[in-house]
Amino acid sequence: MKKIIFRLTLPLTLISFGIITKWSYGIAIDAKDVFFYGFPMIYKCEGFHTSLSTQYFLIEMTINLLTYFAFCLIITLTLNRIWKINISKRISKIFWIVYAVLFLGFAYLSNDLDDRYSIKRDFEIKIFDSGITIFGIHSTDREKYQTEYKNWNGK
Repeated sequence: MKKIIFRLTLPLTLISFGIITKWSYGIAIDAKDVFFYGFPMIYKCEGFHTSLSTQYFLIEMTINLLTYFAFCLIITLTLNRIWKINISKRISKIFWIVYAVLFLGFAYLSNDLDDRYSIKRDFEIKIFDSGITIFGIHSTDREKYQTEYKNWNGK
């Protein structure tokens, strides 16, 4: 069981967490209209304080990560009952080394771009549209939402 968790479930969780998520377009009350990311809770959006920055909300991110982990654990345990899964130690080590390098690169860029990390999201939002994104690829056409935003904002 421990082998399956460390060699398959955790890597699958981290990969799926980074690749597949939900996007939402909305407005942060008393701020601007932005794209929000996260499933089941919003854990990331662009920063309001400076361009090219991102805001991360740690409680929401932890809940999302635990949700992804539970889902991946159920999948791996179910598959392990049908077929015996055996991930070699070498493949597991390669994954963790690549993950560590990518994580350190992300941490460096996050510091360089002045990203913000908050314990909890401290602003209200109004969502206009949402969908699923893979690799962060989705339509970013804000013009189709401008009429809804103007109607909601009273302008």
